Amino acid sequence: MNFITIINGKIMKIFGITSTINFGYNKQLNDTVNQKLERNKGNKELSQTLLRVNRFCNELEDNLRKAENNRQYELMETYQDIFVTTKIMIAGKIDKRFPQLNYRKTEIEGYKSEIKKRKIKNELHWLREVVDGLETGEEFKDLIDEVHSKAETKTSATQNNAATTAKSKNETCNYVEKFEPNDYSPRGFESLGGLEDVKELLRDRILEPLNNPEQAKRDEIEYGLRAPRGELFYGPPGCGKTSIMEALSMEAGVPLFKLKVGKSGSIYVNGSSLNVQKAYEYVKKIAKETGKPVFLAIDEMEAMTSKRDTKGNSEETQKLVGTLLQIIEDSRSSNVIILGATNLFDMVDDAVKSRMDDMIYIGLPDDKTREKVLQIHLNKRKKGQALASNPEELRKVVLMTKGFSNRDISILVDDAAKIARKEGYRNIIAQDFLIPVQKRERFKIKEELYKDKNSRPVIGYNH
Repeated sequence: MNFITIINGKIMKIFGITSTINFGYNKQLNDTVNQKLERNKGNKELSQTLLRVNRFCNELEDNLRKAENNRQYELMETYQDIFVTTKIMIAGKIDKRFPQLNYRKTEIEGYKSEIKKRKIKNELHWLREVVDGLETGEEFKDLIDEVHSKAETKTSATQNNAATTAKSKNETCNYVEKFEPNDYSPRGFESLGGLEDVKELLRDRILEPLNNPEQAKRDEIEYGLRAPRGELFYGPPGCGKTSIMEALSMEAGVPLFKLKVGKSGSIYVNGSSLNVQKAYEYVKKIAKETGKPVFLAIDEMEAMTSKRDTKGNSEETQKLVGTLLQIIEDSRSSNVIILGATNLFDMVDDAVKSRMDDMIYIGLPDDKTREKVLQIHLNKRKKGQALASNPEELRKVVLMTKGFSNRDISILVDDAAKIARKEGYRNIIAQDFLIPVQKRERFKIKEELYKDKNSRPVIGYNH
């Protein structure tokens, strides 16, 4: 099988993957497509490339189904990410090249029939994702061509119109997911280890105006202090930026909707900006209908807002940044609060940074924070509670874990627990951390890579 890498819609590289079993897709239709591409007398090089991509897509689907049947979920997830994007792209190319075949429509009906037959209810299942992607491509086909041909000054109006005329509530929901807490989710600020300055800032900026709207209105009239618009959390991975947003949502009693960054992106021209606008219109509508504020979380913000002066920036990136700027500007009057998170602060567009109320650095945990993080994780385990309540022994672990992220500390506690269990189901002790710490030493984060020169002092977090 041939594997293809696609960057900015361009085919960059092809290499081999093996395949064995065929399933599912309309083989007769795809054989017809491949035969037509083989015989094509036009652009032979393009036809051969499309032929290789289509064959790759068919074989990749075989491997995806095989992994699913064998319950190889990690492999299935990898195949799914590649397959869905490639299938949507090649379906659009084939539809345009051979319109008489109704390729996209036929494939959609085939996948829908299988979803019904297999009684698949999971929205994130790959069959549903490919159908959603194919239908979205078809829905916006004419609009995409229209937008692409118009001047930049008319683009924003077209995007807003497309977003507000979404066919249904369910369709818009495809681009956001509501945060539903589970057993491991933070329950509010009491779940945060350390971060006192961040908690205080969020209480002042977010919680006070939400909990006391009359005072917030008075502050605006008397002091010009306006309602919150957005916060940007940045810093090294594994330090809890996303979970801080979840804790804030729980503390405020305000629903949190997360933008599906991968889902909102699109290989179609203007697809990304249109879908982000649709996601915003959806949460904006909820805020209006309920009369209450809504949080919209955008994780990995650097993936959506790469600096527009970066060499090789695509036209779509330019439009996506423009759309996000409009959303941030509009959010305050729409009762929507934007919460952004990024590991790559320098990659976020400067104009986007300037629109946010605050840029809050979340770094590696200091001693006090690591102590609280360890206590939280140890107290969840019956065999860890003795260590959590022993200040002298716990201090040894605090010093041992200096330089590790909150996520690392969670893993270290797991590893220490395994050692204690293996040695006669005894209590976890400080000594159990020595080997896990040594093994993970080389994986420590270099924090200087994630700091901004104007960043706040390093602070830490965990739940």
